[in-house]
Amino acid sequence: MNQSFLYNMDFASRWASRLLYPLGISTDPKQVIIGHDGWLFLGDQHDQTLSTDRRPQEERDRILGKDIGAATVAWQIYLANKGVKVFRIMIGPNKSTIYSEHMPVWSRPFFSNATDALLAGTGTGNYIDLRSPLLAAKVRQSEPLYYKTDTHWNALGAGLAFQAFEQQVSIVAPEIKWPTRQTYVVQRADFRPGGDLANFLRLKAYLPDSEPVIHLGNSSVDILRYEFDTKIITYQGKNSVFEPPTKPIMVQSKQALNNKKVLWLRDSFGDAMAPLMSATFSEVLQLHWNEAIKPGGRFVQLVDAWQPDYVFITVVERAARNPWFSAYPPVVVLSGKKDFEPVRATNVVKSNHLSIGALRNDFQVIGGDPFVEYGLSVPIKPGEVTHLAIDLTCVDGSTSIPMQLFWLMDGHPDFDEEHSKSFSFPSGKHVIDLRTLPKWSTTAAVSRIRVDVDPKNSCIHFKLDNPIFGSHNAVP
Repeated sequence: MNQSFLYNMDFASRWASRLLYPLGISTDPKQVIIGHDGWLFLGDQHDQTLSTDRRPQEERDRILGKDIGAATVAWQIYLANKGVKVFRIMIGPNKSTIYSEHMPVWSRPFFSNATDALLAGTGTGNYIDLRSPLLAAKVRQSEPLYYKTDTHWNALGAGLAFQAFEQQVSIVAPEIKWPTRQTYVVQRADFRPGGDLANFLRLKAYLPDSEPVIHLGNSSVDILRYEFDTKIITYQGKNSVFEPPTKPIMVQSKQALNNKKVLWLRDSFGDAMAPLMSATFSEVLQLHWNEAIKPGGRFVQLVDAWQPDYVFITVVERAARNPWFSAYPPVVVLSGKKDFEPVRATNVVKSNHLSIGALRNDFQVIGGDPFVEYGLSVPIKPGEVTHLAIDLTCVDGSTSIPMQLFWLMDGHPDFDEEHSKSFSFPSGKHVIDLRTLPKWSTTAAVSRIRVDVDPKNSCIHFKLDNPIFGSHNAVP
């Protein structure tokens, strides 16, 4: 296409925007809606932000909130078993949540919407709701906490959010040192061109904005940024803002307040917060959260490879309901039975495609669908137990065997894939943390379990004692 034609089209679009903007009419309402007093807000093109916030919460929101909440608890348990001291998810509020008074009346968020349903499902154990702290803080500040012409909070908003984050994390990690209160004091407000919302309207130069500079902007902290995988240095110099990385980036600062390792999964709401993280923690490994938690993402691999002290996630409100947050971690399997307290034993109900030896715990595979089904004298509720002890030894010396564990809800006729989990079980005595099994915590009661094995030409002959339900005192 002719470049002069494109230029003329852009000129025409910019001219139309300048003409219609004073009338409160957006030339791209899917991207931007025009508010009062120079404020612009995000439309529906990104995560259906406008429509979702304007409607009351629905049953699907409450179900998703509970699913995400259950998965978050499983991640907390998984990470704690990996040595992570604190796991927290902070939600960066949509600009429309904090400054709804500047929106057209028809577009303002509903007082009890999908975000409230999410946080009702997750609780406040691992989630940090920054809405109330920022709503309270904006009244006390002479400068806005968000840019008028951009979707994001500014350095002041990010700083006050970080301060609220500090207050919550300090409860469980009092050993962490934090920036002083002086850090968040506004030094001045600089001019800046219009932000992403102004750019959508082709009015970036026509709609300027304000850039509040907090005390940290004068900080002498030096940082080193490099690619985690290749070790290639990408930046060395003063503490600075940078965009969320799509591949792992390490940020090191020898002058940080704490010699601690943080895995920080974030989006663009972490940009303005990045200097604060670097000033607080000596090593911050950063990656966009969707690259970490998507199917096949790198969350687990980075935790295993780097062994962080703390794991934090920063996600904007409109994206916090992404179904990927309801995905579960790998099943936690603990070695041995130390600190295990038995609650309820099981008994063999039937077996399939297995020959049984004289000792009754001796099995040999003789078909293509081998499994052992176990019953309980009385159905057990998930809240009564946290772990399942299994003693399975491969006679041929194999170190592990592919296993699928099923649990049958009391009153249901048969097992189903939805209430099962496949994983590799190490040969020997081990304890499975049931709280890391999807759907386990939402099951009313369990009457039977089934252990399916898939030997794949190894561990054809194994010994398997009756599994025992119980609890484990040495883990959270």
